[in-house]
Amino acid sequence: MRILTPLTVVVIGFGVWTLIPEGRELSSTVTGQELNSDRQASRATAGLQVLYDFRAASGPLVKDRSGNGKPVDLRIKNLRAVRRSAGALEVRSPTVIQSDQSVGQLAAVMRRSAAITLEAWVTPANTKQEGPARILTFSSNSTNRNFTLGQEGVKFDVRLRTTRTSNNGLPSVETPQRSLVSHLTHVVYTRDRGRRAKVFLNGKLVAEKKITGELTNWDARFRLALADEVSGGRSWLGTYHLVAIYSRDLGPAEVMQNFRAGVRAPTVATETNQLARQFELRVAPLLSHHCLECHDAANRHGGLDLSTKTAALAGGESGKAIIAGKPSESLLWTHVESDEMPKQRDPLSSAEKKLLKDWLVRGATWSLPRIDPAVYTHGTSRQQWIRRLTVDEYVETVRSTVGVDIASQARKLLPREVRADGFTNTAYNLNVDLKHVESYAKLAGMIVQQMDVLPFVAKFSRRQKFTDKDMEDVISKMGKWMLRGPLEEHEIIAYRGISTTVAGGGGDFQEAMSGIIEAMLQSPRFIYRIENQRGDGNAWPASSYELASRLSYIIWGGPPDQELMQAADDGQLADRQQVVSQVARMLKDP
Repeated sequence: MRILTPLTVVVIGFGVWTLIPEGRELSSTVTGQELNSDRQASRATAGLQVLYDFRAASGPLVKDRSGNGKPVDLRIKNLRAVRRSAGALEVRSPTVIQSDQSVGQLAAVMRRSAAITLEAWVTPANTKQEGPARILTFSSNSTNRNFTLGQEGVKFDVRLRTTRTSNNGLPSVETPQRSLVSHLTHVVYTRDRGRRAKVFLNGKLVAEKKITGELTNWDARFRLALADEVSGGRSWLGTYHLVAIYSRDLGPAEVMQNFRAGVRAPTVATETNQLARQFELRVAPLLSHHCLECHDAANRHGGLDLSTKTAALAGGESGKAIIAGKPSESLLWTHVESDEMPKQRDPLSSAEKKLLKDWLVRGATWSLPRIDPAVYTHGTSRQQWIRRLTVDEYVETVRSTVGVDIASQARKLLPREVRADGFTNTAYNLNVDLKHVESYAKLAGMIVQQMDVLPFVAKFSRRQKFTDKDMEDVISKMGKWMLRGPLEEHEIIAYRGISTTVAGGGGDFQEAMSGIIEAMLQSPRFIYRIENQRGDGNAWPASSYELASRLSYIIWGGPPDQELMQAADDGQLADRQQVVSQVARMLKDP
């Protein structure tokens, strides 16, 4: 771990402290009074998954106020161990504050995002708590966790489970010695898609370390908890003011933004964010479907262009089309309400009219630089198209993945692609019918017959035993290569069931692996290019493995090679320059 510089603790007042590198003068500070009275400050909300602001002054529940999906509320096991007030929860004696059930949805989101932020405003009761004492944990016991933010004496300690760490999240990331004191502290841990983990104290970066691996092995059965391990024995005493979990890494400016916002800043998504989402997901598709055919930058019927904010607000030859807060004076609304528009087409439905009027009444928020009809031509931005491999891509994928040339058989058995919008690889046109299903099954059997199965399997594991441990090892490694990314636990279990069936019927290792390979060749993850691009309603960035497939299929028309997969493993594809380097390498390949 690289510690940036020696640090000095400076107490500023009102229990707020900061860390200042030795040899540097304090250029600007935020006093406790300023920190807690800055009502204009706002917090970063994008990617927020869980948030506790402890505003309730009584009761056994700590409410999740993130406003994101099903709330993850926590229950205080022993109310006598805590003292509640509006905006604070003081843990005075050992107890656990945990979710009633497992938090599978949080695990699923984090598996896809590959990035995380843990944030807390806390006041430790003392500097002698160890274990580490659990400030925030997503775990099942003292040795198995997805993450833990804890106290180790005079340091903060963060453990994160990845495919390259232990089940206990080791190695951990620690803050410097004596960086933890018994005063109000803003602590933030981030880990980005490039696998760089950082810890900020009161807005300042104090520790940084590379934590390699993916989050695909997170356990969905674990519970979220404060103040102790779920199984007990690692209690933490102190006061909570705010706890937040994000499915992305906050940048240094956002960390400072949250620090300056303080503990009393609004802790739910702002109305502006909600209105922006309404426009992007509902209003923009409506305008695209019903208006832009006649009123875009190219056509401008009546001098009106509704494709950009500036043009739309400027209006047309008849006057203002959009007047924020005044639908009765907005020509867009009056023409739509009277069914004058759209011309020579079906009028808007009652629900669509209600949506449009509500948008105008609430200020006509316009958050996109331009409405692009291509985005909505085949469905709104809520929809995704899972693209099947073309015949040529399928042939190349089989050849690159298992070393078998299946070109002649594939072109004979698989239906030919039909051109759509000038292309044969348009996602919405690459459907699968019964003939595809039957053909893929036949081809999978032919491919396995042409393979030398045991040498292929030996590339991933030389152990040829039916034990659960050995089978899980070879399935996960081979599956990652064949299916272009890490397998989830339920997938490993499903493929292991094949080997169990074969072993139970007296079959040998080769027969079992042949069956598993044949199943993988028919998997949707082999036949399609599948991406998980939505979780909390916001668009997700492509994962390292998804980006590797994007690069390889657009440049090579086939799957990632070993070097590109290794770059995804190492988190290099989160770095723009590394992506440029990989593209240059791939373009030089014959």
